[in-house]
Amino acid sequence: MKVRTAIGMVMAGSGLLALQAVPALAAGGDHTVTMTEHQHGTWTEQGDTDFCTNELITPTITGNSVFHETYFPAGDEVWGTFTTEGTGSFLQPSSGLTFSGRVTVWGNFNVNEKNSNDTFTATFKLSAVDGDGVTHYETGHQVFHVGYNAIDPINPIVTVEKMNVTCS
Repeated sequence: MKVRTAIGMVMAGSGLLALQAVPALAAGGDHTVTMTEHQHGTWTEQGDTDFCTNELITPTITGNSVFHETYFPAGDEVWGTFTTEGTGSFLQPSSGLTFSGRVTVWGNFNVNEKNSNDTFTATFKLSAVDGDGVTHYETGHQVFHVGYNAIDPINPIVTVEKMNVTCS
């Protein structure tokens, strides 16, 4: 999964939550609202890049996703988290090999009047066997975190991005 895709997922989740919270804020009230959504099935990710060859790929994921959000309609706090896990596969154009294996993606966001943060992690372990019986691996772990404060809500006060990939 590309870094910008991962960041986009976290930001899209934050934006979606904000849009969903608007009617509740207009309705008033001071109780906590919590929503959880589950998704099961198969989907494709268009325009991703194979970390080992830098080629464009279209991974297919079969798995489960859970998105959870909580907010106070009369307040300024909102937080949410999502987890996607399952099996993934893609065709590597240069080798013609189909890699498959486990994929896990997790993210969260927290917002209040003084600060906000987003965190994202992704882990994958994929393999393919060539015509000679040799197993090839693509494994990796990505972490992305960004935090903001009320003094400067545009520019992050902390940003961490780390990616480890092994190709063999």
